[in-house]
Amino acid sequence: MADNPADTTTAPPTPLDDSDSRRWRAVWRTHFYAGVVAAPVLLLLALTGLVILYTQPINDLSSGDVTLRSTSGQSRSFADQADAVRAAFPDLDVVAMTTPVDDDHATAFGLSNGRDAYVDPASLEVLGTRDPAGGVVGLANRLHGFLNNDSLEVSLPTLSGLLGDGPIWAKFSLGDALLEVFGGWALVLACSGVYLWWPRKRDTGKALFVPRLRKKGRARWRDLHAVPGFLLSFILLFFIVTGMPWSGYWGGNWAYIAGRITPPTEVTQPTSAIVRLGDVDRLGNKINWPLQDDPIPASAAEGGEEDGSAEDETGDGAGHEGHLDEPAVVPAGGPASAQVSLDVVIAAARDEGMQPGYTVIFPEDDLSDPAAPVYGSFALTNPWPSKTQQSLTVYVDQFRGTTLGRTTADDWGGVSKGTDYLVSTHMGTQFGLLNRIVMTLGCVGVVWSIISAIVMYTKRRRTGSLGLPRRPADIRLAHRLGIITLVIGIVYPLWGVTALAVLAFDRFVIRRTARLRVAFGQR
Repeated sequence: MADNPADTTTAPPTPLDDSDSRRWRAVWRTHFYAGVVAAPVLLLLALTGLVILYTQPINDLSSGDVTLRSTSGQSRSFADQADAVRAAFPDLDVVAMTTPVDDDHATAFGLSNGRDAYVDPASLEVLGTRDPAGGVVGLANRLHGFLNNDSLEVSLPTLSGLLGDGPIWAKFSLGDALLEVFGGWALVLACSGVYLWWPRKRDTGKALFVPRLRKKGRARWRDLHAVPGFLLSFILLFFIVTGMPWSGYWGGNWAYIAGRITPPTEVTQPTSAIVRLGDVDRLGNKINWPLQDDPIPASAAEGGEEDGSAEDETGDGAGHEGHLDEPAVVPAGGPASAQVSLDVVIAAARDEGMQPGYTVIFPEDDLSDPAAPVYGSFALTNPWPSKTQQSLTVYVDQFRGTTLGRTTADDWGGVSKGTDYLVSTHMGTQFGLLNRIVMTLGCVGVVWSIISAIVMYTKRRRTGSLGLPRRPADIRLAHRLGIITLVIGIVYPLWGVTALAVLAFDRFVIRRTARLRVAFGQR
């Protein structure tokens, strides 16, 4: 019987069609398993991200009896407020202060026991204390940053060490490293999702931008997942890429690269007892990621080496920046000068145009060598997160009240400044209310995408089976997909290592074990 050329219902697919089908199924299988790995962490990051976006109102709602001032009226000096805290906690040191963001909030003073004490600026009443790392906001920050586990560490090679600028191996938080790995799989999830959304043929009836709500069952849920998921993929890519600079491992390597491409302005002041600005993160206020390794300059006590400019006591810092080349050498009996009043430091902050809510980190001294003690300086930082162009860090001599140095975003180098623009956008602060709304919708979209994916899985899974997608017999990814995978593995090496481990497990374990082959769809 002659073949009917019009009957193509049972005709085998052409090699091109078969190759395209295998490729599509391979990407779908990758999308599925990337979702299994990344979805729980993405859900956690989305929920904690929502909390972080609305830190201020949440803190006011949960701790308003402590953080909100109880009276109105003229505010007393910050020196008087600090004295009120010292009187209330005579056995503790005041190590930092954060000014109120507006007239409704109290002044926060960091204590040496790690808690914050809040003072009503008008009445000088100490309203109470709270743990800046506690509460729902503190928990959200810990989970969002290192999975609430920074006690376990892992040694990893650093880019600076491999290039001869330091030790090759360094210790990093295991939770931080795991977040980078999950972030890499989230990138794979987003990229594969866009590929699956993209129509392979014209006029297929596949929904692109409007879900087919009249459909029933899997088709409708597919659209409810894929259509918003297409737009969400780009937001998710932005979330992951702009969040990585804050990670300990990848962020440190990126900061090194950024500093090599566009070096920051060189700091010439002598360093104090605290080597890095990131070491004095107080009151739950984060230090901008480009400033983590900035040295804090030392104060020159009276009787030590001076630059001849001590006559400026106004705090304007004119002519003082970059003149001190060595730490001041002070007699063993201590400095002849007394520390300036906190109000002198506040006057310097006003002259510098600091934003409301800025933090004053009190000096820490290195007295380990009695013959040559080193005295720290006040470090003033604008609130973070905020707009990149509002970033300002000022260092004030603790004995003279003069400005030892100041750093703005323009001093970071072009690459670091550009990265911080993206980070500030990630935090919802760079472009005001619209920025926060878009980031909120992104977090909500992640939650919806995960819910709809679970519903799709339950509808497609056959009773009595795991419902895992079957592996094509011959996987040959397109060159573009292979290049994308290679780029992700190079840019995010921790993910690349796990991807190689997955491939090795598939090749040498699953394929050689009959039960695993059946479970993972490789019959």
